[in-house]
Amino acid sequence: MFNVSVKNLFLFAQKRSLATLAALLEPPKSSSSSCSSSPLIDCLVKSLDLPLESAVSISQRLRAHRNGVERADSVIGFLRSSGFGKAQIAKLVTNGPALLLSNVESNLKPKLEYFREIGLSQSVLLGTIAGNSKFFGRSLNSFYKPQIDFLKKYLRTSSALDIAIKRCSWILTVDRRYVLEPNIDLLMREGVRFDDVVILMLYQPKTLVMKVEKMAAFVESVKGLGMEPSSPKFIHGLRVMLSLNESTWREKVENFKSLGWSQEECRSMFVRRPLCLAFSRENIRRKVDFYLNTASIARKVIVSQPLLLEYSVEKRLRPRHSVIMILRSKGLLKKQNSIVIPFSLSEKSFLEKYVMKHLEQVPHLMEIYRASAAT
Repeated sequence: MFNVSVKNLFLFAQKRSLATLAALLEPPKSSSSSCSSSPLIDCLVKSLDLPLESAVSISQRLRAHRNGVERADSVIGFLRSSGFGKAQIAKLVTNGPALLLSNVESNLKPKLEYFREIGLSQSVLLGTIAGNSKFFGRSLNSFYKPQIDFLKKYLRTSSALDIAIKRCSWILTVDRRYVLEPNIDLLMREGVRFDDVVILMLYQPKTLVMKVEKMAAFVESVKGLGMEPSSPKFIHGLRVMLSLNESTWREKVENFKSLGWSQEECRSMFVRRPLCLAFSRENIRRKVDFYLNTASIARKVIVSQPLLLEYSVEKRLRPRHSVIMILRSKGLLKKQNSIVIPFSLSEKSFLEKYVMKHLEQVPHLMEIYRASAAT
């Protein structure tokens, strides 16, 4: 009994000693008043207008570095001279305080110079970096240069690269080996043409950074509607499908069905012209109402020519319809001629054939056309 008590006493004393040692080793907690006098905190508050609380938090995460203030001041100065605004720098250092300890000459400067040399615009470059606090943490030689070489296989000009990165900066910073390459390999194995992959990367690059399993499911969905991957229209069908979730897709089909379309007619239109299902419910209903009730175009014509659903009622259809009605009323145009034809012509061809040609008989036709387009 006595031995157990001695043992317990020893353990108790050992615990107290360890607790005391830990308390001695633990750095003292700073009060807000003492923190606010730190040179690094003063630098962050004055240079970036950071709230004191944020500056204190950043300072505490960097306090172990001996040259923290000098490094931070150097980094902030460099970012400012490179075109970053106060708010952008504040966001970067708040999300990734370690950036303030970077070496400007060996880390930050070479990366900015490289991307400017390959033709990335200032606005896209700054926007991409400002939105990703880990940007400068990637290696220039082992990550960014191979990444750019990969992207340039598809985006062959600086302007194309600029456009794609502006639309989705992730294609620059996501690891191509685990995301971009598997998705592109999947598409090309299915039979999608190289040029169509280029279109997808240029106009909807966000789709290429999704999980490959998700991409595979969408590819199967588009194929299930009757579109062949080797067809130029397949990639457009995939683009539309990728931009919609299942419930939105169902709502769009139901919208057409409420206007008299069958399920098969919806599928047929999508295969012919995938973008016809990309428009909003109100947009579609307004166009269908114009065709059926104003232009007297039969629904079957719209089904067979779904491109009609891509035209603007205000900017194209109504102004051209006004011109056609005037020409018919004056006997200058045969009524049996399909009104679909003038709707589908380019602006130049429409003006030549239906406006300029009849200015002698209808001197104010151009003014009427312009006025209709303006209202």
